Amino acid sequence: MRYSLTDIRQRGRRRALRVRNRAYRAIRSVPEAERRTILVLGCQRSGTTLMLEVFDEDTRTLSFPEFSVVSGVGEGGIRLRPLPEVNALIERRRAQITVLKPLVESQHAPRLLDGLANARGVWMFRGFESVAASNVGYFGADNAERDLRLLLTNDPPNWRGEVVPDAVRAVLEKHYASDMSPYDAAALFWWARNHLFFDLGLDQRPDVFLCEYEALVADPPGVMHSIYEFCGLGPPGRDTTSRIHSGARDRGASSPISEEVRAVCEELQARLASCSHASGAAAAE
Repeated sequence: MRYSLTDIRQRGRRRALRVRNRAYRAIRSVPEAERRTILVLGCQRSGTTLMLEVFDEDTRTLSFPEFSVVSGVGEGGIRLRPLPEVNALIERRRAQITVLKPLVESQHAPRLLDGLANARGVWMFRGFESVAASNVGYFGADNAERDLRLLLTNDPPNWRGEVVPDAVRAVLEKHYASDMSPYDAAALFWWARNHLFFDLGLDQRPDVFLCEYEALVADPPGVMHSIYEFCGLGPPGRDTTSRIHSGARDRGASSPISEEVRAVCEELQARLASCSHASGAAAAE
């Protein structure tokens, strides 16, 4: 795993916030009924780290990124530990808000939501062009094709190849080629991972909030207010969204994605956007 200067700075800031939040928790006891475990799920490069950082700004929060004491097993050490162990680790720390980002377990969202105490899910999604550009820019030109190949073959067994419906596999096989454009591959991986939101019936669950990254960037306080209400939590005592800037929306507006792949992704993106608006409206009510 390579880290950029930005990654290193973000890790340092998160470490400082965790120390501050730990001090806050040491002097404030929270009844079990008021605690929440929030799962940040979705496809990589979709604003999930940003969501974790916003929650970190809340002194009530204890967060576990992809590499943490609740993971450390499986491929790359980012698979989640057995749920009884995760629950025990969360209970031991007794934070009012515990936020986990087990992205590689998004295909197991129902099991996680049912197995973790007082759990709510926030599924992040971002425009496919932006995700494709971010994927290629961050992970390199070969990564997305590898993701698709591992998803389709599940050889060796891996998180990408778990819980892939036959209909999804058929669409991917139609477009996949070992020498395909990295942007097409990244967009199709976005499509497969976000299709899980409907494949798993998360759109029908009252404990999952669908959050559009572009909406979060456009109105950070409003979207976070909706998420806190959805989770049954009062608002934080300070502005936690001041680090979000509107310029983050512009990435990937002209990613070179083929018309065939673009059509597949546009249909799902419109469906997600429609559900996202409904999710926000329901939380506001």
